[in-house]
Amino acid sequence: MKRIILTSLLLSALLLVSFTFIADPLWQVEARNKPLKILLISDLNAGYGSLTYSEDVSAVLNEMDQIKPDIILCAGDMVAGQKASLTAQNIKEMWQSFKTVVFNPIQKRAIPFGFTLGNHDASPSFSKDREIAAQFWNDEKHLTHLTFVDSEHYPFYFSYLKNNVFFLSWDASGAKIKPELYTWMKEQINLRVAKNARMRILLGHLPLYAIVAAKNKPGEVNSNPDSALSFFKAHQIDMYISGHQHAYYPATKNGVQLLNSGCIGDGPRPILGHQELAQKAYTVIDIPVKRPLTFTQKTFKPVTNEEITIRSLPDSVIGFNGTIYRKDLKN
Repeated sequence: MKRIILTSLLLSALLLVSFTFIADPLWQVEARNKPLKILLISDLNAGYGSLTYSEDVSAVLNEMDQIKPDIILCAGDMVAGQKASLTAQNIKEMWQSFKTVVFNPIQKRAIPFGFTLGNHDASPSFSKDREIAAQFWNDEKHLTHLTFVDSEHYPFYFSYLKNNVFFLSWDASGAKIKPELYTWMKEQINLRVAKNARMRILLGHLPLYAIVAAKNKPGEVNSNPDSALSFFKAHQIDMYISGHQHAYYPATKNGVQLLNSGCIGDGPRPILGHQELAQKAYTVIDIPVKRPLTFTQKTFKPVTNEEITIRSLPDSVIGFNGTIYRKDLKN
């Protein structure tokens, strides 16, 4: 009798999960396999406390109507916080400037905007920054036009769906990833909507491995990169998109794509082992309906829109915490 009751309860639970997935009309639409074009930007900010953005930021935004992205992703550092002397009013004004210059042009076109919070947005050591960032994004949540799967912990970590690609944003605004984030990610990846997705992409600000000299030290990258990489591999996360280093470098390691985004704000940095500054950069990713992992990826300089070819980048980058290899080379 107990076995029958337990079986009945289990079947009821499975039916409820299935019904929830089917009943949500937005999930139904976004679970369809369609080509997906992503415009990726990162590290938009200028100097501490700045209320202005460089012409490169505006130049990239002006390309939206030509690119026609299905979704825009930002790998963090949308404002210029993380300084103790900044008042709450200063920080609120920075977010208002971001809204005016960056977010309004995006949301007026109703383009979904997925993001992750950077260290200048919401550093773990700056509670005031985090509180104001949370307030801003909760006020603007409906204007992101994201089809959320889980937004309980938004804007610090959350998941969403677009054209049957499953996205997660986690809180990598600092080097240490809290254990509860890994627990949450396991739960998300095991959802039916994630398992049925044709690709799974994770956004976080700090990368796993160092690629520039200025950030080639503890605190500037994930504190346990090999463990994180193993987790990604085990849970079928196909790509990790990060920012922070201010240098474009698409890599692979152990079969996981690691896309280091270039900056379009201030401060591009040389890749380790090189003297010349990296180019400011934005990236366009086209994910096809079939064989999504064969996606095409092109990266361009703002203003001139000159393509930065992958072969112009180093074969590999050796940082203090590991080596990564250019994505077109076997490793």
